[in-house]
Amino acid sequence: MLPALRMMFRNDWKRVDDERGFTLIELIVVTTLIGIMLALTVPTLRDTVFTDPLKTTTRKLLGLVTGVREVAVRSQQPYLLHISRLENRIWFEPESVKSGSEESVTEKKGELIFPESVRISGILLEDDEDLAQDQIVVWVSKQGYMIDILLQIEDEDGKHLNVQFYPFLEPALVSDEATPF
Repeated sequence: MLPALRMMFRNDWKRVDDERGFTLIELIVVTTLIGIMLALTVPTLRDTVFTDPLKTTTRKLLGLVTGVREVAVRSQQPYLLHISRLENRIWFEPESVKSGSEESVTEKKGELIFPESVRISGILLEDDEDLAQDQIVVWVSKQGYMIDILLQIEDEDGKHLNVQFYPFLEPALVSDEATPF
């Protein structure tokens, strides 16, 4: 009976030798190499994406405009979105608040002040021919609708991004194509 048992185990070992696969050492080496490559590339990628002031400001701008639209829908109240090239900032307030009142000056919750290296270089409204406006007010309805607007944001190196907001609750479009500004 013992020789039969040995024969059975020999057949099992033979079967294992015929199968193809990766050894544990090969898997460890590949995993280590992938880890080293990620450790070297992720910080560079993160710095490029998150420290570029133009892209960071564009992300904040998208968040602010999306936020004011959501607040208008949630509160069922129209809002005013102020865009100022002179002050290099964008802010919003309920339509019922007068722009010179004390509340709008002290409330900083709905405001985006651009960094010094980034500026608003152009504003284009859907039905407006004047491209050199210094300040505009955009009405956001209680359904979250607003007019079609195109903002060009530029950094001190001359790079620019165009952000187009659509009238309905569609996502905004960000591009770096040339515009008529």
